[in-house]
Amino acid sequence: MMKWSSLLVVLFLLAGCIPKSYIETLGIISAVGYDLTEDERIRGTLVMYQFDAGETSTSQVVTGEADTSKGIRFATSRLTSHQLVSGQVRLEIFENELAKRGMMKYMDTLQRDAAISDMGYLATSEVPSEELLKSGNDEDRPNTGNYIQELIKKSIKEEAIPNAVLTSFLHDYYDTGKDPILPSLTLEDDKAVINGISLFQDDRYVHTTSHEHTFYIMLMKQEFDHGQFQVQLPKDALEKYHKKESIDQPGENALHVSIHELNSEHAITPSKGDPTKQSFKLKMEGRLLEITQDIDLKNEEAVETLEKEIAKQIKEHLQETLQVLIDNKVDPVGFGAKYNTQNRTNRVTKENWREQIPSLQVDFDVSFKLLRYGISE
Repeated sequence: MMKWSSLLVVLFLLAGCIPKSYIETLGIISAVGYDLTEDERIRGTLVMYQFDAGETSTSQVVTGEADTSKGIRFATSRLTSHQLVSGQVRLEIFENELAKRGMMKYMDTLQRDAAISDMGYLATSEVPSEELLKSGNDEDRPNTGNYIQELIKKSIKEEAIPNAVLTSFLHDYYDTGKDPILPSLTLEDDKAVINGISLFQDDRYVHTTSHEHTFYIMLMKQEFDHGQFQVQLPKDALEKYHKKESIDQPGENALHVSIHELNSEHAITPSKGDPTKQSFKLKMEGRLLEITQDIDLKNEEAVETLEKEIAKQIKEHLQETLQVLIDNKVDPVGFGAKYNTQNRTNRVTKENWREQIPSLQVDFDVSFKLLRYGISE
């Protein structure tokens, strides 16, 4: 009996030594933004959930400065009565000026912190991330950090931007012959929006693409299952197939074509022994959503001409987009990595591939197939 009593006393004392974290006392960090200050320090902005019954809001935003990303936690902890924990961090935003210095020093912190999800989203920002995370939010979201997270998630699902989780960034960074990319954010009417993707040389931000170039980078980088895009054709490209009964004159209006349910597959073939010469074969098919001229799409020849014109324009846009990549000496597609997978000798390295990118030549072979010609068919 004495043994059991002693054991119960010991267990009671040990239990009293275990610290308790009650949900009401916690500030659960959901999003973090990093900016570079004028004196070369880091300004960190934390968005956190709080579950204190006495508070009118379920979220709070705090900002502090430090010399390291880890130091931000200490700098901001004095600004709140809640105990800051990072178990729910789902979004990390880096201002462009900070990202230009290289992001791996911050990625190292994220990798080592077991409390931070490796499936959290990363993004860069053209404006200070503090402004983004404190911006207006007119949707039914608990805070702007959550809104941006859902915006990125939706855009990835719709194949409007590439995957942006931490593991994807690190995979592309460590893959020799390939550079990572991230979604780029900015403010429009005090609301966070995605304005393109950020290109990187290794871990250093160098350029933000337009929405159009974003699509063609993705077309080279991944295969589509249900994408959509628009393309403008020469206004007289299908002039001979214009419906005679139409009130519009042939070639009078610009010819815009909208495609949805886009499906694509591609194959990259490097030349043996020369990583700067590669071929890219792309097959696409999709459904016609809209066409801005009154074309007789019951005419099989008209449909074939339309398919060829679309393929021709896509090829031209791919060449233009490739030139943007070459000008910035980046390879988010992974042409260098593809060469390494097919060549055991004379493999490219991170250093020598960067110097060879300006000499990169890609022969694009593009085909496009319409799955249907209109909603009524």
